[in-house]
Amino acid sequence: MQRQKTRSPGSRRMLDMAHRLSRLLAGGTDPLAFLRTILQDALALTGSRGGAVLLLERDVRLLRPFVHVGDVGIAETDIRTDEPPWSTAVWGRKTTDAPSTAAPPPQGEAPLVLPLLVRGDVLGVLTLHGGVQLPSPRRRFLEILVNLAAHTLHQETQAGALAQQRAEAATLIDVGQDISASLNLDEVLQRVVRQAARLMRAKVCSLMLVDAHHTTLRLHATYGASQTYTQRPPLSVEESLVGDVVHRGEPLAVLDVRAHPQYQFLEMARQEGLCSLLSVPLRMHTRVLGVLNVYTAERRRFPPAEVEFLSALAAQSAIAIEHARLYQAMIESQERLRQSERLAAMGGTAAALAHEIRSPLQAMKLLVYAMQQDCPPQSPLRIETAVLQQELDRLSLLVEQCLEVARPRPPTFTAQKLHEIMEDAFLIISAEAQRRGIVLGKHWSPTLPALQIDGAQMKQVFLNVLINALQAMESGGAIDVSIEADATTLTTTVQDQGAGIPEAVLGQLFTPFLSTKPQGTGLGLSISHGIIAGHGGSIRVASQLGVGTSVTIVLPLSTPVPYS
Repeated sequence: MQRQKTRSPGSRRMLDMAHRLSRLLAGGTDPLAFLRTILQDALALTGSRGGAVLLLERDVRLLRPFVHVGDVGIAETDIRTDEPPWSTAVWGRKTTDAPSTAAPPPQGEAPLVLPLLVRGDVLGVLTLHGGVQLPSPRRRFLEILVNLAAHTLHQETQAGALAQQRAEAATLIDVGQDISASLNLDEVLQRVVRQAARLMRAKVCSLMLVDAHHTTLRLHATYGASQTYTQRPPLSVEESLVGDVVHRGEPLAVLDVRAHPQYQFLEMARQEGLCSLLSVPLRMHTRVLGVLNVYTAERRRFPPAEVEFLSALAAQSAIAIEHARLYQAMIESQERLRQSERLAAMGGTAAALAHEIRSPLQAMKLLVYAMQQDCPPQSPLRIETAVLQQELDRLSLLVEQCLEVARPRPPTFTAQKLHEIMEDAFLIISAEAQRRGIVLGKHWSPTLPALQIDGAQMKQVFLNVLINALQAMESGGAIDVSIEADATTLTTTVQDQGAGIPEAVLGQLFTPFLSTKPQGTGLGLSISHGIIAGHGGSIRVASQLGVGTSVTIVLPLSTPVPYS
């Protein structure tokens, strides 16, 4: 009769461990608890006093503690993987018990470091401290435990990644609904930066859009930014750091903008406490509309998951921005059509009335002038006829303006410098500005290029806008005028500190005879709009109650389309 082979105590212990682990796997135990059980069995198998599972973060080349049992001395410490034994296990994929210089073990003991491999990729390491040398059977069993730990860790990281993807998808859906809830472009942009700053835990978030010629990035919305940041000038797509994002259509991460040679606002970044930057393109199909930037107050290496998340948010935002733009363009087109119809109807009526009124008005002016000549200088009648003469002059001006609205004079184009015309307009209004206690600010370069314009008509436009700004400021303040050039246009901005314009009035500013001033004719901006249109340009008005009004005039540097 053959004798049954007797198992050694060590073999029975390993068999018991295998049975227990099999039951835990079959019962669907918690991954963290299962890893702790594996560590406890590894400690019992090797006689070690402590062990840990460390996760690898490849982008920063660090091992981060995930779970530990016993006394390991590194439970709260991130470990660099540049030196043995960690580099051997992580990058060499080999088990090692060489002494560590990066994190010396307690009492000079060398840790046993085993790579956690799944399909050839290292997910992390299992490390044991204070153990003994193992005979081959125990070492093979330890390798089985390590393999189990690696697959458990893989399942846990996959489950975590899936849960994160679900949470991010749900967040993107909620944020997308919030962003798309409005068709007002300014409101959409503000919602985008607010949500991006919240989700990325950023100090400052900004959104910049490229201009129509794809040469300049202009700031359109910010969240968490100071006035210093919001007042910075536009950026060149060709020469700026974030302009590279527009060119390549790919995200850009900068660990510290304060030390980056291509960042153009180093001093501002230091003053504002801006450090790391993640900039992603606002892409609509193959077209990049602009960039979405998030800044942190501390150095942060943005992991791929955060880059992908912000890119997905930017893609949703680009769709919302494009929809808002299309809606705004449709509304503006409808308004232009309605205004054209009104102008056509009013033009004919105004021209007819003006012609009928002009002749008797001239006769009245001549009679009043004759009466003035017959009156003694100090006569009360002389004073009354002077008032009558002023009112007749005002009525004559209104008649001329009516005729100008009905049949505008075509511009005569000559090469002139816009800032020189603005200087002339400043000279005309400077005395009135001084009387009202208003400071006139000039912001332009004397080397601005010339362009094809009608100087007299442009002076009329500038005077209309500047006089409106003066009349809007009753208690002093400042009027700032800036003129900037890019590759194709000259942009003039007139900013006042008046009371602002109500939103209900803002959309009708260019309608003839609409005026908020008691003595206004309501024709100045309508005439200015026609002049700018005749130059192939555009004029926009933005206003905020209690803050002021901004008028922006954009003119092409090239020869305008013939006036019609």
